[in-house]
Amino acid sequence: MNGYEIFKVLILADIEFKEFEWFENNKLSEFEILISVILTQNTNWKNVLKALENLRSANITKFEDIQVISMQNFASLIKPSGFYNTKAKYIKNFIQALFDNFASFDEFKNEVCREWLLDIKGLGQESVDGILNYICKREVLVVDAYSAKISRYLGYELDNYEDLNEFFIQNIASNQNNLNKLLGRQYELYELYQIFHAMIVIFCKKYFLGKNISTQGEGILKSLTMV
Repeated sequence: MNGYEIFKVLILADIEFKEFEWFENNKLSEFEILISVILTQNTNWKNVLKALENLRSANITKFEDIQVISMQNFASLIKPSGFYNTKAKYIKNFIQALFDNFASFDEFKNEVCREWLLDIKGLGQESVDGILNYICKREVLVVDAYSAKISRYLGYELDNYEDLNEFFIQNIASNQNNLNKLLGRQYELYELYQIFHAMIVIFCKKYFLGKNISTQGEGILKSLTMV
């Protein structure tokens, strides 16, 4: 069992992914994606969208706006995401570090490394990989609680982020051409990692209720034995 086999099954099951908000040219700007990486921690996505809508309504739409808004006002705008005082502090400190260490946002995207991001308080491994993949277009796969649900269902108890990531990333790069054929167009490897992550999230939201999986979802994952 490996990540390629799981990815292939999700493609064959026609898991819709193109509306995933973090994709380029979709519903969210790069600014909003970067902010949502922290906002999404310990809450559900609907709450993140409410917080982002508050920021839009207040015309907080670029990184410079984060620098000038007061901590109190910023926290009140992102309140729907929960833990808003802590998240406001994390985001403002992150944006300040970005401006202190990089000449521009483009330079940040081109030059930032995983180690630098992990040194930022409030950014864990999942958040960092989200930034690297969706913002910086790096060949990095994001794994999360949804990924862990699938691996546990398949009988793999993976104890940490690195093990979970290694499990899901297996054989994807070496099967890039096969995956592109199944998807019907040519994607870069970083895009395939985005699509795989999106499919995992959408699959779990649709077919898992808590720890239990629906009959239809179970049928899809059981087909892995025939791949």
